[in-house]
Amino acid sequence: MEAQRCTAKGSVPQVPEKYSELEAAFRQLQSELLEQKRVELELHNLNTALELQVTGLAGELSAAKEELGQQRHRRDEDRKEISLLAADLARQKNSLEVIGQELESLTYSISHDLRAPLRHVIGFSGVLLEDFGDSLDAAAHNYLDCIVRGARKMELSIEALLKLSRISRQDFRPAKVDLSQIVRDCASALAQSAPERRVSITIADGLSVRADAALLKAAMENLLDNAWKYTGKKEAATIEFGRTQQGGNTVFYLRDNGVGFDMRYADRLFGPFQRMHKEGEFEGLGIGLAAVQRIIHRHGGKIWADAAVDAGATFFFTLAE
Repeated sequence: MEAQRCTAKGSVPQVPEKYSELEAAFRQLQSELLEQKRVELELHNLNTALELQVTGLAGELSAAKEELGQQRHRRDEDRKEISLLAADLARQKNSLEVIGQELESLTYSISHDLRAPLRHVIGFSGVLLEDFGDSLDAAAHNYLDCIVRGARKMELSIEALLKLSRISRQDFRPAKVDLSQIVRDCASALAQSAPERRVSITIADGLSVRADAALLKAAMENLLDNAWKYTGKKEAATIEFGRTQQGGNTVFYLRDNGVGFDMRYADRLFGPFQRMHKEGEFEGLGIGLAAVQRIIHRHGGKIWADAAVDAGATFFFTLAE
């Protein structure tokens, strides 16, 4: 009996060990439940964030679709506008062709129908002076002289207009051109025409452009003629041709120290028969700068001037590159 009691008493310590195992298992289970809740919370937060992103993306996609629709609408409107502009351009082109044909007809009329009567006026005025000059008084001689001078001036004006019209109709053959050499040739011809004059002419070297050589030469001849003419009263005349940069564009210039002109009247500078000085001061019909402007425009460029009375003038021009 004592032995059994001792045995029974000896089995009591085993209870705490099982209790510890249960406690450990409970704690493990509790920890796993907490981890599961944490994971579930993270999943919930991730789902919420994902839903927000999906909602945002859906809004952005909707806005993108709307913008794309608007762009398509604008593109369709642009296509319609381009189609209308193309049709209008075609109509304008046809109108210009008609105008060109009318100008051709007018040029032919000027060349043939007006020249003959003028020559008759000049010719018969000469015959009248030759055959009946002795019987005419001084006033009659003066009247006939005025008639002949006026007719000859008109003949020169007609020839100038024909030359001006030919600039627009002349074939355009662009090629690489040595602009510096063209200016030198023009300046040399002027110097030979008036060897008594002392003019300092400076020409920049190495100026090459792509242009129609014949047309560009005509333009430079007119510009140099002007500079030569309007420096005629200067004892120390100077003419300079060069190149500069303005706003990233290549600009050529021809500068002189001649009589210049008043910039208030610069808007009429390039009009046919427009003169900036009295006819008695300088010879010419006032057609040269109009021709220069047409030539520069045919090259896709522009021309302008800067001047002051008795302080010279500078003509600037560009050419399409």
